[in-house]
Amino acid sequence: MGSGAGDGGATPGASRAGAGATLLAATITVDEMTRLRHAVAAAAERAGLTGVPLEDFVLAVHELVTNVVRHGGGRGALRLRRAGDVLTCEVSDNGPGLGDVRVALPAPTEVGHRGLWLAQQLTDGLEIHDGDGGGTTARVTAHLPGVAGGG
Repeated sequence: MGSGAGDGGATPGASRAGAGATLLAATITVDEMTRLRHAVAAAAERAGLTGVPLEDFVLAVHELVTNVVRHGGGRGALRLRRAGDVLTCEVSDNGPGLGDVRVALPAPTEVGHRGLWLAQQLTDGLEIHDGDGGGTTARVTAHLPGVAGGG
């Protein structure tokens, strides 16, 4: 797993590790899901995301976090970053990986399996990568309205 606070807590900060400033880093567990959702919402709002785009982004991130808990071994890492006018949330786990996953809306009769599709629909972008030794990293992005792209 790439990143995480290691103590189960969210760590707001302004580190410049990776692309842009880290706004939030946290360990994902089933016990932290609700708190993480609120922390992502607060950090994204402070970064300038508001209204329906904020709600959509938070729901998309929550779907990715849920996938970590349900399918990715139950534990993972979340990192929210801002680079210019782009907000990115990366969610990683050490599960078995997804293989060649097709992100599509399942049949209406199929129960569940809509999380990745929702994350793709509700954000400006979704990327999914399997690690060489297992695990998956999913990344969603949102463009911040009215923010210059400079940084």
